Amino acid sequence: MATLAPSRKETILARAEQHFADHGFQGASLSAIARDCEVGNPGLLHHFPSKEVLYRAVLERQAEDLTARICKRVEAAPDLPARLQAFVALQVEWMHARPTGFKLVTRELLDNAERIQHAQTRPLEGFLQASLGLVAAAQAAGLVRDDLSAVVVLTLIFGTLNYAKMARPTFAKTFAEPALKSDTAWMKAMARDVLRVISTP
Repeated sequence: MATLAPSRKETILARAEQHFADHGFQGASLSAIARDCEVGNPGLLHHFPSKEVLYRAVLERQAEDLTARICKRVEAAPDLPARLQAFVALQVEWMHARPTGFKLVTRELLDNAERIQHAQTRPLEGFLQASLGLVAAAQAAGLVRDDLSAVVVLTLIFGTLNYAKMARPTFAKTFAEPALKSDTAWMKAMARDVLRVISTP
């Protein structure tokens, strides 16, 4: 059975994701995205009337993907400990499955300090609230340290995994840690150890 070619709108979203991931919101150019999609500026603006609208649509796709993965993997886990483990493992799996999306979301979290103050919508908010709810539930059940706020614990999870992923190539050239030789082994070890750090003794 023949697969349908992606629509023009889907093509624009996919190429824009790469541009925003590489250059951030400020650095990405609508003209460059339009050229990459071979649609021209009028064709791009027909679907997305401004850079803000296009960027929001790209982020919404990331949020939808993350939320769908949570529903499939985390919410289906049999109990709270398994859900917490699945949540941490999911972050690593998503980094591998969607490297451009991972880069884009990391940029969004690091680079958006001024823009987020005026944003009418925040596409990642639902995912972040669901993540925080899981951490708070794990704290209430005595699975996760409660001497730290749930937001701090969530920051430790995201921050540790994101930094580990980005730093591995440099660390692998600097340190003799065997796990650093393989991205898969390194991230699996980081996922295991971040769970140890946040868990109650």
